[in-house]
Amino acid sequence: MVRYTIFRLDRFAVLRLSTMIDQLEPISEILVPVDFSDCSINALDFAKRVAAGCGAKLHLLYVDDDPILMQQSTDQSFRDRHEDEMAKKFAPLMTSEQRERFRVETTIRSGTASYEIEMFAREKDVDLIVIGNIGRSKISKALLGSVTSHVIRHAPCPVLSVKVPGTV
Repeated sequence: MVRYTIFRLDRFAVLRLSTMIDQLEPISEILVPVDFSDCSINALDFAKRVAAGCGAKLHLLYVDDDPILMQQSTDQSFRDRHEDEMAKKFAPLMTSEQRERFRVETTIRSGTASYEIEMFAREKDVDLIVIGNIGRSKISKALLGSVTSHVIRHAPCPVLSVKVPGTV
């Protein structure tokens, strides 16, 4: 029997579990999709708190959905330079001590964010996804749908959706 339970971890986050509490495995792998928005940084901060409590490894995933980068005709050296620039953005997110403590692994992929997040979680056998619920643009959410809502519906593991404090 599967039961859905909602836990309020603090006033800004709700964890939706689709398994019974007594069947939960210890959390050892946490995925944090990062788009460098305030909301995703807030989700990362919350993920660090969770990881500190259970000794979990953090996977930071950035998905580049730029259509130019996904085209076959785009020069590979251009893609490589762009990926190097994106990799540099991860550095200020954590201290070297935090990167070591949480055994941080950063990954950059190109494609559709919701699909890549779901596939990464399956490939790495992730125990928990901690994701911001607003992302880069409210306009893109209205036009394209919510990455977070897709991930919640299709992820192979529990998903913790974190919002920016002070938002409705």
